Amino acid sequence: MKFAFNPILGRDAPVDSTPFERDGWRLVQCSETGFVFLPNPPAYEALAEDHAWESTYEEERTRRARQDPIFSALGRITARLRLRLLPRRNPFAALTARHLKARRVQGAATVVDIGCADAKFTLRVADDVARRGHAAAFIGIEVSKALATQAGRELASRGGRVIEASAIDGVRELPASSVAAVLMSSFLEHEARPLELLQAVQGALEPDGVVILKVPNFASWNRLLRGARWCGFRYPDHVNYFTPKTLAMLAKRAGLACEQGLAMRLPTSDNMYALLRRA
Repeated sequence: MKFAFNPILGRDAPVDSTPFERDGWRLVQCSETGFVFLPNPPAYEALAEDHAWESTYEEERTRRARQDPIFSALGRITARLRLRLLPRRNPFAALTARHLKARRVQGAATVVDIGCADAKFTLRVADDVARRGHAAAFIGIEVSKALATQAGRELASRGGRVIEASAIDGVRELPASSVAAVLMSSFLEHEARPLELLQAVQGALEPDGVVILKVPNFASWNRLLRGARWCGFRYPDHVNYFTPKTLAMLAKRAGLACEQGLAMRLPTSDNMYALLRRA
């Protein structure tokens, strides 16, 4: 029996091989939890340079367009239609604004975007939240040196700032119980130590603070239909493949409760959303 370090359990656990593999990177599945993950993820230094998001995203898009042109084209068309029909639809902004409206803590609100990249997404959320009448200071955390520099310039113009660090180290720089909302948009699937990260986030949250996240849904019907050709696979920078069950399991071990209504985890969608709060 093979064992590997299970990142949602925080310890070694028995694993089975899976058919999901490319370029020498093979996923395994924990026989205790059913969680699928990459047992040998790249080091943080490699994520900052060799596997930085800004380069791997373009490489993956080019590869899919070459190897799977029909589905790649359909994906682009769907995205354009969604943007045209729902130009202001931003679940992160809506959920953040709703939380800030109900926030019980007095004083200015701090919102942290983990894995903020170039901060374009962060600024869209900030602008939408401001339009809804809520004031908040935004802080980005980004490990990529080039993106952190760019994001720092963007956020500084709005009174925010960027912490250039890994997610865990960046969160540990935040004062305890100081953050109203933490945003993780398509980030947690990249984090090699998700349990450690969420434990750190739990300590940084205000008593009624919230984590708003989006991750690929490994339980989606499209993944079951497409198998190894599913669009959610990205080697090696996607290291975790969550289902609603394994995401809730991770949250519980980190001292957080996971809220996921049906609309947030539709099996027809390749992605799912969740709200995490202190348990």
